Amino acid sequence: MKKNKNEMRGNANNLKKGKITRERILQAALKVFSDHPYHAASIRMIGKAGGFDHQLIRYYFPAKAELFEAVVAQICEEYFQGNISWLEGLERMEPREGFPLYIDRFLDYNFKHPEALRIVALNSTRVGDLSDLPGYHHIPKLLAKTRRTFEEKISLRAGPEEVGMFINSFNSIVIFYLGSSSCQAQVLGMDPDGNEYRKWVKDTLTYLFLPRLEKLIFPDKK
Repeated sequence: MKKNKNEMRGNANNLKKGKITRERILQAALKVFSDHPYHAASIRMIGKAGGFDHQLIRYYFPAKAELFEAVVAQICEEYFQGNISWLEGLERMEPREGFPLYIDRFLDYNFKHPEALRIVALNSTRVGDLSDLPGYHHIPKLLAKTRRTFEEKISLRAGPEEVGMFINSFNSIVIFYLGSSSCQAQVLGMDPDGNEYRKWVKDTLTYLFLPRLEKLIFPDKK
């Protein structure tokens, strides 16, 4: 009986160590994939970034494609859950109050966790077909889910085509402003991680999208 208990305790510890190791690998991969396009990144680079033997990665992820897909799946789920919280309470506000608050929450997350949009920006310009990248099927699924959440939270009186144009345009612009922030900020002479650039992004997004959002919610308002 004691032996069985010891074995069970040992198995539990091994599972815990395995989970910690897997999470360390994913964190290191997230950093490398946000700095290098998928085809340029390597397992050796990820091992070096995480401070462990790159051979260990093969135990959990036999191929780089599996690791990249796991990273994409993770950031998509975190982004989806984040978007739910960013929309919280906005249905009770006027657009001019709620939209800037949404942008603040959105920017809070993305300045703390810039990797997701960087990965999208890095890879979307380097392949002819995004379906060639492992795990990229998670991206359209994420966009569809976030659109449903948006439509459930915000009462819209516009057709699906207008709503789609609004959401797709917003996503495309934030991928450029945040996923490629070093480029845009350099053009403006700003620090991409600084408060000045963050304010510029917020002001620009508000200027571009608040009037359109008001039209989607109040189409008859002049």
